Amino acid sequence: MSAGRSADGREVQIPLQQAAPSLALPLSAAVPAPPHRSSNPRPPCEPPTQQGAPAGFLPVRGGFRDHFVEAPEAKYCCEACRLVLCQPRQTECGHRFCYSCINDILSCPNPVCPADMEPLFKDKIFRDVCCHREIMALKVYCRSEANGCQEQMSLQQIPDHLNVCPFFEVPCPLGKCKERMMRKEIPEHLAWKCKYRESTCEFCKNKMPLTELQKHKETVCPAFPVSCPNHCTSSSLPRSELSSHQHDCPKAQVSCQFHRYGCSFKGLNLDMRQHESSFAAEHLKMMATRTGLLETKVEEVKGELMERYKVLPALSTRLSDLESQTDDLREKNRQMEQKLAAMQKLMSSHTEKLLELELELRSLRQLRDEMESLRGTLDTVRTRLSALEQGGRGGSGSAHTLASLETQLNRHDDMLSVHEIRLADMDLRFQVLETASYNGTLIWKIRDYKRRKQDAVAGKTLSLYSQPFYTGYFGYKMCARVYLNGDGMGKGTHLSLFFVVMRGEYDALLPWPFKQKVWPHACLMMTCVCAPWPGCA
Repeated sequence: MSAGRSADGREVQIPLQQAAPSLALPLSAAVPAPPHRSSNPRPPCEPPTQQGAPAGFLPVRGGFRDHFVEAPEAKYCCEACRLVLCQPRQTECGHRFCYSCINDILSCPNPVCPADMEPLFKDKIFRDVCCHREIMALKVYCRSEANGCQEQMSLQQIPDHLNVCPFFEVPCPLGKCKERMMRKEIPEHLAWKCKYRESTCEFCKNKMPLTELQKHKETVCPAFPVSCPNHCTSSSLPRSELSSHQHDCPKAQVSCQFHRYGCSFKGLNLDMRQHESSFAAEHLKMMATRTGLLETKVEEVKGELMERYKVLPALSTRLSDLESQTDDLREKNRQMEQKLAAMQKLMSSHTEKLLELELELRSLRQLRDEMESLRGTLDTVRTRLSALEQGGRGGSGSAHTLASLETQLNRHDDMLSVHEIRLADMDLRFQVLETASYNGTLIWKIRDYKRRKQDAVAGKTLSLYSQPFYTGYFGYKMCARVYLNGDGMGKGTHLSLFFVVMRGEYDALLPWPFKQKVWPHACLMMTCVCAPWPGCA
């Protein structure tokens, strides 16, 4: 509980857990009802902020050290530092401490109250808002009393007063100046005393800080009067005109304008005119000598240029030859790159073909191994069967065994026949894959032509089919059919060749009807080429 006073002087009891009246209300205001607690209240030892107070209004440690008009009562003094309470906190035992003092006590192990040695707990310490309001209402003298200010005000009004007090010490408003003075002395300081006050150069009328004025005059001011370094009659010149004056100064040391032709005279501008008039002939001789040397040099350069011009046609011809050779090499390189790309594609197709052949060959070997195994088994069965036949029929058991062996023998014969058929089929497929072409070109060599021609004339074998070939790996499947004794109108006099489009595995992906162009060639061997028609889409 904390004691407060109403307007008629009576003491009222205010629970510490309840909110005290706002500082903006008069001290005679009634104590309001406890407000709704926030879900996240301020920690009990968090320092409140002093709105509008200048820096340094609240002491860093301990209580207020202001000069009070009347001596404060003991209840307003901290139990630790004995100064007037700053941001007062009240303990469970009823004693009051400054915020910084209670934090120092709580930072010690096993903190106790210095007034009655009772143990202190952080969650049992609360802000004493009523005491804070009463302390802020105490009358004090201005903190600039030592400088002559006699104002009296409440402690709460100190910040507002210090913002306007003419006796309060403030820093110079110019940032570079580090001096401090009373607020009322600022105009005089800025007008006469500050080293960084703005000043105007009396020569060029530019404005700058006073500390830079002297350096400006001595180094860069364009209107600052300077004397001629040659000590001529012009004793005072603006700095901006000094450069042009030195070209015309009669006492300036200059070199003769013919020094590049060999004249070594150096003297004052005043003597240069007399030198030029006196040595005019010598200057002309120097110029003539220099001109002769230049003409000789020009002739030498002309000779060198003529020699270069003579070599130029040969170099141009050589350059043209090199350019033509470069073009030829580029064309050859392009052709070689095309051939290399074609070879790579061919190698890729052959690689795939070899992989397929390896798979077929592996399966063929497996079939052969199975056949050999079956043959071995068959021989064993036949041997046993012969032994049984020689031993005669020894009873029903022997007859049963013999029947079982015959059944097994028949089954093995059937399996052997199936494997022989599969082996023949695999052999045929292997031969077809070995001779298949995937680039649209068929080279068909007909062996035993004479015998086959006689068979065709005799009517035994009228036509022959070539192995299939393809326009691509996933292209059309085709073959050639030949009548060695002719067909139709050419029968008996000509050889008839037909191009056949076969049913392929990828026909659903290909455009139909078939629009490729076919070129047949017959010589010692027969070749059939299939390529896209140039006008086809």
